[in-house]
Amino acid sequence: MPGLDAAALLRRPLPTVRQGHAARDAVLYALGVGACVGADDLDWDHLPYVHGQPPRVVPTFCTVLGDPGFWMSAPDTGLDWRLLVHGEESVRWLAPIPAEGEVVAQHRVCRVEDRGAQRGTAFVVERLLRDAAGGQALAVMRTTVVARGNGGWTPAGMPLMALGEPAEPAPPPLPQRAPDRVLLVPTDRRAPLLHRLNADPNPLHVDPVAARAAGFERPIMHGMCTFGTLALHLVQTWCGGEPARLEALRARFTAPLYPGQRLRCEFWQQPEGLRFRVGVDGGAIVLQDGWARLRERDTLIAGRADPSDPSA
Repeated sequence: MPGLDAAALLRRPLPTVRQGHAARDAVLYALGVGACVGADDLDWDHLPYVHGQPPRVVPTFCTVLGDPGFWMSAPDTGLDWRLLVHGEESVRWLAPIPAEGEVVAQHRVCRVEDRGAQRGTAFVVERLLRDAAGGQALAVMRTTVVARGNGGWTPAGMPLMALGEPAEPAPPPLPQRAPDRVLLVPTDRRAPLLHRLNADPNPLHVDPVAARAAGFERPIMHGMCTFGTLALHLVQTWCGGEPARLEALRARFTAPLYPGQRLRCEFWQQPEGLRFRVGVDGGAIVLQDGWARLRERDTLIAGRADPSDPSA
C-alpha cells in the first residue's frame, strides 16, 4: 500500500451521488434511531415519524442520503482502511429534509491534519446535499475520520502540518454546574439491524464473530445511529417536535454503545446554543463536546445565499 499523500487526498475527486427516496425510507430511518421505543411501551409522541401523511422526518435522515460508498478503502488513497475510525460529525440544515424526493450529494475532502505518528491523520469529508429538482441546498455535513495508521507525514524537523480549510473551533468546556435537563433514553437491541438497512452494513454492528474479532464482547451500535437517536429526542424535547427548528448539530464519538443500553442525555442552555453530552447510564460517555443551534419558530430557512459559508 502506498504511503499517504496528504495533498493528493485533499485534491481527490469524490463521486457526486444522485438518490431518490420514498416516505418509507424516512420511516425506516426513524425506527432505526429509536422512534416509538419507550421505557415500558411504545412512545406515542413519536407516532408522526412513522404514521404521518407525509411522515415527520428526523433531521439526521440527511446523513444516510447520497452516501458516496467506502471510497477510503481504494489502494491509491494510501489510507489503511482497517484503522479508520469516525471521530466527529457535524450537520447544518439549510432547508427541511423532505420525506420523499430525489437529492444530489457532492463530496470533497476539505481538511487533512497530521496528528503525529502515534495519533494518526484526521481528515474532514464534506457532503453538500441538494434537492435534485430545484437545486435547493438542504444540508451540509462534515465527517471527521481519524486514520490511526497514517500519521507522521509532516517533514522531519517541522511542526505538525494541516492542509486545506481551517479546523472548526472546538466548543468551550461544558458548564461547571448541573445540567438544565436530563433525559434517560432506552435503546432497542434490534436498532443496528434496522439502521444498517439505511447505511453502513459493516458486520461489526450485527455479527457477534466480527464484533469479537474487533475486540468487543458483542455487536456495537452504529455511532451515527446514536447521533440520530440524540437528534430525535432533542427535537422532541427542545424544539416542540418541529424538526425544522434544529439548525445545526455537532458531536464527537468517544466510546461504543451496546444496543439495549440506556442513554443518559445531559443538556445545558448556553448563549452559543444548546450544549450536551450523552453517556451510557452509569457508564462511559459516548457523545462528547455536543453542541446544537436552534431556530425560533418564526425564522425562515428556505434558501441561503451561500451554503458553503458556515456563518450563513
